[in-house]
Amino acid sequence: MKKFMTPFFFLLSILLISCNTGADPKPVNEQKAESKKVSTKIRNGIELTTKGDLKVSQAFLLFEDGSLVPASNEARVNQVVNLRLIIDNGFTESNGKVEIGASEKIETNTGELLLDEKDLFKDLGEIEAERAKALTLNAVITRLDKLYDYFLVSFRVWDKKGNGEVNGSYKLYIQ
Repeated sequence: MKKFMTPFFFLLSILLISCNTGADPKPVNEQKAESKKVSTKIRNGIELTTKGDLKVSQAFLLFEDGSLVPASNEARVNQVVNLRLIIDNGFTESNGKVEIGASEKIETNTGELLLDEKDLFKDLGEIEAERAKALTLNAVITRLDKLYDYFLVSFRVWDKKGNGEVNGSYKLYIQ
């Protein structure tokens, strides 16, 4: 199978983690209804479901230069698209460190699997808890052999020491 995508990822940190718990899988928008303290800002048609202790307050797409991807989710060939997840709390800490996992799968609208990375952070090991506050997963379409209606990017972020998990997806359109 030809490679259409070049995956890579960055791990960024912004804020410290605070703790709230919740065991049922729920769409992130329902978290807001349950607690006015959780301010959800989900853009770009990103669908999210949380399970366990992880709480996501923001999810959006950015280009490499830091500009927001338009609501139409359009990008060009070779243009990096960054998924940014702001995780308010939920990773299990041990001595101020956490261990996270992240996977990414990219399919065409016809179901052709282009990328299936099972654990992007498998070699990362433990990191400082504050670094897990903001995660960025990147994807770039490097070439097109034919036109597709869209690419479906599915992702999962999980706590390797606890029960927290975030599953989601978004559609990416090439101009």
